[in-house]
Amino acid sequence: MKALHIKLTLGLAGLLAILAIGLLMLLGRTSDRYADELRQRLDAGIAMYVVRELRLISGNAVNAAAWRELANRAMTVNPSAEVYLLDTRGAVIAAVVPTDKLQRRIVDLGPIQTFLRSADERPLYGTDPSRPGSQRVFSVAPIVDNGALSGYLYVVLGGQPERSIAASLRGSYALRAGAAALGLVLLTALLAGGGLFAVLTRRLRALDSAMREWSRKVPSAAASPPIALGDEISTLEARFNVMSGAIERQIGELQATDELRRELVANVSHDLRTPLASLRGYIETLLIKDESSTEERRSHLNVALRQADQLGRLIDALFELARLESGSVTATMEPFSIAELLQDVALRFRVAADKHGVALHTLLDLSGVAVRADLALIERVLGNLLENAIRHTPRGGQVRLEMSIESELVRIRVIDTGKGIDPEHLPHLFKRFYSPQGRNDQRHTGLGLAIVKRIMDLHSQSVTILSQKGAGTTVEIALQRSIARPTPAFAMSA
Repeated sequence: MKALHIKLTLGLAGLLAILAIGLLMLLGRTSDRYADELRQRLDAGIAMYVVRELRLISGNAVNAAAWRELANRAMTVNPSAEVYLLDTRGAVIAAVVPTDKLQRRIVDLGPIQTFLRSADERPLYGTDPSRPGSQRVFSVAPIVDNGALSGYLYVVLGGQPERSIAASLRGSYALRAGAAALGLVLLTALLAGGGLFAVLTRRLRALDSAMREWSRKVPSAAASPPIALGDEISTLEARFNVMSGAIERQIGELQATDELRRELVANVSHDLRTPLASLRGYIETLLIKDESSTEERRSHLNVALRQADQLGRLIDALFELARLESGSVTATMEPFSIAELLQDVALRFRVAADKHGVALHTLLDLSGVAVRADLALIERVLGNLLENAIRHTPRGGQVRLEMSIESELVRIRVIDTGKGIDPEHLPHLFKRFYSPQGRNDQRHTGLGLAIVKRIMDLHSQSVTILSQKGAGTTVEIALQRSIARPTPAFAMSA
């Protein structure tokens, strides 16, 4: 992760680099202009002195002798100066430069007029006839012949040619010293800015650390996708999104729990009211009919006892489901023989199956295959499934308890030949108190499959229901194997 203060420091370094380049360019240009101004002010009278000493134009013609003398003086005194003789329109009529160097024949008279009119406006740049597109500082003086303007003596003073910053620095000690001082100042500013950024972003780093610790403690946030590392702001943004998502999920879970609570209260009230009303009614009947016969009294008491049993079963199921959903129940995983457990459960329900006129069969692998699960909880799952299957299978039907072995799982199926369930009811069967239309039973709490689902969730395994109207129902659960698969040895009992 590239820290925010490092990014800010790098950004400041880039800005300071741009500032340094700009200042160096400004310093170089200012230095060149100052040198041109100084040269022009010092040599501003050269053209005027020459015009006073030499009569360069006589009778509207160039004085060749005077011009040759001027050329000799110019080459001797200042070889870098270029001397031009202009007519009144600015055309070059004579020049102290080689003919092949003369690139422009017309000189702009605007700067010349400004030079002659104002002595304070310096530096002034005029046309350089030997360099197209270039302008140089100059000195100029009007030439008057017989009281009339005959032309101008135009002297290009040399000036400073365009150079790069590097060339300027190499050629000037003052520029080098100034650049070094500027670099030292900018480096000091960079270090001070980096330290300031580190101090100012310290609270951001502390907040990011606190958010990271928070995300580790919240399960829904810890399960979120990993956060792409960036600076503190981008990381905080990502962690904020994770936090808001976790809070939204928790709010949704709370709303769902509250809805389930209201539904549970409504269902419990309904399911408790019926047996309580019946129980109360029969007890009141016994009190009213104090002189009733012993047989009638016994019948009323049996009905009251059944209603009390129904209340007890409902309360026990509610208590068990509440414990499973509260998270206070944990699965004690241990290896045990699944075939032995299936035999024990089948024997326990054989009497109930015979009483309902239902044949109970088993198809088991007796080779000693072990699963790793909570023995008591899985026994409760099997008991609920067999109880449902026997209750919803008509007399003369069959219920089969069988198992199949895979490389890592043991699948257990409870298959009945009952009326089956319509497909639209299948997704809702694991809800509390849900009962498909036409299968209402006052002796049934409606919590059996909900308990089965919660227990299998504790084992991180699946429970599925396959059914079709008129074709019976199959409920399958899967358990994790504990040992390698032995050779199957199936046994079937009637």
